[in-house]
Amino acid sequence: MEVPEHVRRHWFPSALSDRIRSVPQRVMLFDSPVVLVRDRGGVVLALEDRCPHRGVPLSAGGVDSNGLVCRYHGWAFGADGRCTAMPGSAADSRPLVDVRVPSFKVVERDGLVWLTHAATDALPQRVMAMNPAHNRFLWQTVWGAPIVDAQENFLDALHTHTVHPGLVRRADARRPVKVSLQVGGDGFCVDYSGQAQQSGTLFKLFESRRTRECAYYSGLSVAQLEYRYASGWAMWITLYFTPATQRSTHVFATLHVEGRWAPAWLVNSLVWPFLRKVASQDRRMLELQELGRECFPNRRPVVTGLDVVRPYLEEAWSGKGTTLPSDKEMTLYL
Repeated sequence: MEVPEHVRRHWFPSALSDRIRSVPQRVMLFDSPVVLVRDRGGVVLALEDRCPHRGVPLSAGGVDSNGLVCRYHGWAFGADGRCTAMPGSAADSRPLVDVRVPSFKVVERDGLVWLTHAATDALPQRVMAMNPAHNRFLWQTVWGAPIVDAQENFLDALHTHTVHPGLVRRADARRPVKVSLQVGGDGFCVDYSGQAQQSGTLFKLFESRRTRECAYYSGLSVAQLEYRYASGWAMWITLYFTPATQRSTHVFATLHVEGRWAPAWLVNSLVWPFLRKVASQDRRMLELQELGRECFPNRRPVVTGLDVVRPYLEEAWSGKGTTLPSDKEMTLYL
């Protein structure tokens, strides 16, 4: 899976920070294996999972003072991918030739390890807007669907009545909602107005009257739902997406809460069982969608005016420039 140049300029999450320790781990990114490990200084190394000497996976090795060590001949590599040791070449094991492994830039923020091939900018704007102190939840999984389908699923409000009936919304309680999409920054924002209360069980159990509901898309990898409430508190549900292969996507989730007492243990014990149910329903629907695509590979999906975000997601991933309107307004019955 070749990574287009415009995609290489973005950041993507690869793992939960606390899962990366001194034992190397292999993860699939863009159809290629990457090894992640924390060196003795606490720095996360992210390298192509292949020793350039004989091709042995570096994830089968270990860590010493020189960096990540290949299990076969003991060649070691630093965070920049440069070979730092070749045992047998001299008493001090200095490399005889300049050998490097393709490496990634690494940033840790808000409990996630972020990687990029070539980005010079900061992390996506919605990531930088979040206060790590307000993070109450971290989770990761893999969905068997291409990344655009996974991102659309999270940002699409119209499926919630049928995929999550009664839990998120009820089909018999639809009301007109004004929807406004605006392109800006490193993505777009969708603002929903006219629905201070949601019709599902989740809202009744854990929320109160809303003053704002927005969906954000930021930097190719971040999709976020923002809710603000009349009582003064706010909540952000964020999913971070990274292509594992062409047909599977790493999904990471956080829940940030501001202005309300919501300790992590409470979220995990009371809120998470409901969110896990929603996630399992979405995952199943995406698997069914992919099955349908496999059965009818030459059929193009129908995109209508009701599909608010799909054209903008496809345009962002195409890298062909902006052809869609920078703002869009419509009414949906949610």
